[in-house]
Amino acid sequence: MKERTSMRALLASLAVLVLAPAASPAATNFGSRLNHDPTTRGCQATDPCTLVSFIVPTDPNGDPDSSGSPVAGVITKFRVRAYAVDQPGTVTLRVGDISRPNPADQTTAVATVTGTGPTVPIPVIDDPETPIREFGAQLPIKQGQHLELDPSASVSAVYASSGNKFTYIFAPPLVEGQGARGSSDVTEELLVAATIEPDADGDGFGDETQDQCPSQPGTQGQCVSTPPPPPPALAVTGLGVSAGKISYSLSTAATVTMKLAKASKGRKLRGRCVRQTRKNRKRKSCTRFVTILSGIGEPGAAGANQLALPKRNGRRLAKGRYRLTITAVDAGGKRVTATVRFRVT
Repeated sequence: MKERTSMRALLASLAVLVLAPAASPAATNFGSRLNHDPTTRGCQATDPCTLVSFIVPTDPNGDPDSSGSPVAGVITKFRVRAYAVDQPGTVTLRVGDISRPNPADQTTAVATVTGTGPTVPIPVIDDPETPIREFGAQLPIKQGQHLELDPSASVSAVYASSGNKFTYIFAPPLVEGQGARGSSDVTEELLVAATIEPDADGDGFGDETQDQCPSQPGTQGQCVSTPPPPPPALAVTGLGVSAGKISYSLSTAATVTMKLAKASKGRKLRGRCVRQTRKNRKRKSCTRFVTILSGIGEPGAAGANQLALPKRNGRRLAKGRYRLTITAVDAGGKRVTATVRFRVT
C-alpha cells in the first residue's frame, strides 16, 4: 500500500511540473555593488559633466570587470548611492558605449551616449551612511554598453579611496546622438546599478514588469488573439487540355466534377440548336454539343492540378471538337464553373 501511495504522489508531482507554465528569463542586475558610501562628486562643482562607468568591482570578491552589460534588454529600475551637499540635486541616467583608445593608458577613454533615462532627485542628507535609492526606468540597453550618470553640481556619487581608474569624466556633458568624444578626467567607482529585463518582442518594455504580452510588439497589456485570415475565395483558373492531360488551378481545395461534350451538327429551331431531323434539315445549321461523359468527380488540391484526359468505352476520344466543363465545390458549398473547348486531331 505504501509503494502504491508513493507512486501516485510521484505521478501527481510530475503532472504539476508538466502543467506549470515555463518561467520567463530572469532579470539581470548590473553595475556597482553599492557597498560603499560616496566620497566625492566626480564632476567639478562649477562644471556639469557626464560620468561614464567603465570598470566595476564584481561579486563576490570585487574583481574588476569592464565588459559592460552582460545582456541586452530594457532597464526597468536603477539604484544610486548618492547625496547632495548644501542643496538638493538630481542625477540623470544614461547608457552608452565607452572604450580606451590605448588599452595601456588608463587615463583616457572615448564614449558616446545612446540612450537617456529619467532624471531623479537626490536630497541633502546628514546621516553618516548614505542610503541606496531605487527609481523606475524604461531605457533599452545593448549587451556590452555601460551605465552613465549626469549629476548636478551638488551631488556626490563616486567612491574614491584606492586611486583606481574606473570612471571617466566628460565635461561638458556628453550629448545623445553626437559622435564619440574623449574624456576630460578620470575618477573611481561610480555608485550606480541597474536591473535589466528581457525584451523578447523588441518594443522597449521589460518583459517581466512592463509588458504583459512579450510576444506581440506594440501590445503591453493582455495579448490580443487575432482570428486566422479567411480562406481565399474559390476560383478556377488555367483550365486547358493538351497532350492528353487536363490542367487547372484552384485557389482553395475543392471537389471537382467534370462533364465532357462532343460537337455535332445541329439545326436552329426556336432559338435553340437541336438535333437534325428530316423535318428541320433545311433550317440554319449550328454546332450542338452532346454530353458523352459526366460525373467524373475528383478531389482538387489548392494550387495546380493535372488529370489524364478520360477515355470513352476504354478507347481514346475520336477526332473532333469537344467542350470540357468542370465544376468545383469547396467545403463551404460555394460552386464555381469553368469551360474550355479543344480539338482532337
